[in-house]
Amino acid sequence: MAVWGPLARDLDGSFRAQARGLLGSRFSLLNGGGREWGQLRMLGSYAAEVHVGETVSEIEQTGELGARYRMRTDGSPVLIAGPEKPGEGLRIFCGGKAYEANTSLLRNTSVARLLTGDTKEGTPAGDEVRLAGGVAGRSYRGTFPAGDGGALALAVFLLYRNVAIRRTAF
Repeated sequence: MAVWGPLARDLDGSFRAQARGLLGSRFSLLNGGGREWGQLRMLGSYAAEVHVGETVSEIEQTGELGARYRMRTDGSPVLIAGPEKPGEGLRIFCGGKAYEANTSLLRNTSVARLLTGDTKEGTPAGDEVRLAGGVAGRSYRGTFPAGDGGALALAVFLLYRNVAIRRTAF
């Protein structure tokens, strides 16, 4: 989590992503002032790389029917995700926290809510990680608890997942 923590403090809880090129296989990750701090590079629908300076994070879809995900930064695990039961949202473990994420393909949004214990008790909005995309899927805005490196990594993962799902569906 070495790169994610300091970056999350610099971003102060939000970032934007803008597609580069016609195919939307690369996204510039931008701070509030429009300065690029990283890139998401799609490697088909089942994998991606996130480049932040000299640091590279890999995201891959694995498991039966591609239902599980793993994210590593410089080879170290950062995030794992998969459904708890068929037909449910994703359970995501990142930064020592557990989240449940739901995606709306038509609205091009994802929301990950922090789980307290094993229940879905009311989560304060400040503990949510949100991703909202434009209609064409070429621009996104991610929000996360300010200063939380794990939540930033989760927001970038949600970006990858939304882009991958939309590329497969459309």
